[in-house]
Amino acid sequence: MRRTPNPKQHRRSSPTSTSPPSRYRLFGRIILGLVILVVAVVGIGYWQIHQLARQIVVADPRGSAAASPLLGANILVVGVDIRRDRPEEGVRSDTLMVVRLDGMGGWFNLLSIPRDTQIDLPERGPSKINAAYAYGYLNAATLYGADTTPEQGGMALAAETVSSFLNLDQRGMRVDYIVQIDFDGFAALIDALGGITIDVPRRIVDDAYPTPDYGTMRVEFEPGPQRMDGARALMYARTRHADSDFGRTERQQQVVQAIMQEIRQRNWVERVLLLPRVLQAVTGNGTTPAIITTLPLSNVDTLLALGHIAMTLDPALIGRYRIEPSKVGVTTNGTNLIWDPNDIATLVDRWLTPPGEASEQARVQVFNGVGVTGLARWTSDELQAHGFTVLTPADAPPGDYPRTIVYQVGDAPFTARRLARVLNADLVNDAPPGIVSEAEIVVIVGKDRAP
Repeated sequence: MRRTPNPKQHRRSSPTSTSPPSRYRLFGRIILGLVILVVAVVGIGYWQIHQLARQIVVADPRGSAAASPLLGANILVVGVDIRRDRPEEGVRSDTLMVVRLDGMGGWFNLLSIPRDTQIDLPERGPSKINAAYAYGYLNAATLYGADTTPEQGGMALAAETVSSFLNLDQRGMRVDYIVQIDFDGFAALIDALGGITIDVPRRIVDDAYPTPDYGTMRVEFEPGPQRMDGARALMYARTRHADSDFGRTERQQQVVQAIMQEIRQRNWVERVLLLPRVLQAVTGNGTTPAIITTLPLSNVDTLLALGHIAMTLDPALIGRYRIEPSKVGVTTNGTNLIWDPNDIATLVDRWLTPPGEASEQARVQVFNGVGVTGLARWTSDELQAHGFTVLTPADAPPGDYPRTIVYQVGDAPFTARRLARVLNADLVNDAPPGIVSEAEIVVIVGKDRAP
């Protein structure tokens, strides 16, 4: 008797692969998980920033509305030399640097003001500009009201003095926010980042670097890229006896650039995880944080501005401007520096302009490193045809120049980068050895461009 086949016995088993609806559900769960992770990271980050703001943000006793960092604001950074354990020694502003920050545009420029700059200080007459912070610190209640702390008074008067010196009111502007940082806070912030990398352009030897006990010590820096912790970076930013205060302001801007580079190298999760260390570094263990500011760090427009800057800005393209004799006419009154107001206005115009070739106004000088007659002239004509401002060409010092090199001597990164692309040349951020030039960019033509 034949058995009737049971259809159930011959039915093929369904493949174990996920059906389309199951795949969609899995995909949805992954997306939901990523959204939850992003929200969690953002939430933790904002909470950390809010905690930081609670510790270091103070009211501005000047009052009146400040510009939005998202649309463009001026921020004064005051580096102070204050010995909290020895208040009888007083307080001084060691560094004055103004930041023009445009969050929506994704750029910011630095402008350093020498501390020996002469200004007229109320009740005191002609004074050095760094005396403004000390006077405001010592007379905070008299100048701004009984509830004003010494730090708030010093910051406010420094901001008013800098605004007046730069004639910002004539442009409908002012110093909108202030950041104060002392030496300990500066070093601790860099240590919280794990250090910074500085490319030292030339050897520095300072036999009279000041020590905390009011003595001196010898510090040395060899040329080339090197990793620095907070203490070492502070020495680099403060040393001045090897050259001048103008060399020091250049190094201070270089340190700011290195800090930005260190932050930019981290992804957003790493930046969030970094915030607790930064909080500990800037608040310190004393009653007054090592860093205080009037910038509303937890406001949405501030966060958007700083976030956009951190995400998009190449630190090498930060505009770096300095008030110095090579750019601004100057006379002296003893050790005070009296700057030409017309030159200051021109420099401020450039500082307020978004970074680019137009604001750099860089000059180029070409040097013939090969010995082929007319090679530097031909290269100069080529660069002029590409829109560069070219000085009279010359011969390079004797030597072997296998490749053409573009030396960025001044602060002209946009111009130098385009020029290097035009010539297919190497780019070096330093002065060329053995060459003295007024140009911001020097080109040594090598054998690769010889006919």
